[in-house]
Amino acid sequence: MAEQLWRFAYRLVDAELHDPASAAQIVEKVAGEVSSRLHDTPGIDSNLKGYFMTALRRRVRHQFMAGNRVAYEGLVSELEINHHLAGPDFYREIERHLCIELILDLLSHEGRHMLHFRMLDFSWTEIGRRLGLSAKQARSRFYYELEKVRSKLLRNRTEDMAPSEESD
Repeated sequence: MAEQLWRFAYRLVDAELHDPASAAQIVEKVAGEVSSRLHDTPGIDSNLKGYFMTALRRRVRHQFMAGNRVAYEGLVSELEINHHLAGPDFYREIERHLCIELILDLLSHEGRHMLHFRMLDFSWTEIGRRLGLSAKQARSRFYYELEKVRSKLLRNRTEDMAPSEESD
């Protein structure tokens, strides 16, 4: 279990903070917090792995937010003149998030797991091993699931665009 949690922590820190070297420090802090919380609230040990993963995600998100704050001194009118938009396109990020949610809703249970693993940069070999498949089988099943979702979305789109007979 410790090996799985370490891989998860390393990938999470690398993906969110782009600093995999700090993963050990973050895991150590979270482990200390979780163990002190374990003494305070004994019911946590029933799902210790889940509690640890949630605490780790929150710590990484908090550290990401703390490290990406913007400070600006000056007049508001100068801000637009002196600095151009350099941040992420929030509309594109929101659209991307909504698309992923839609795809997740339409995927099968196994397909959802594979998508989550891929988003965490797991290799097809690791995904296949977790699902009891070969890497090629896992990849094929995943793309087959995505093709089913795509077909369903296209079918719904053409049905929505077709003129209805009731409007006559």
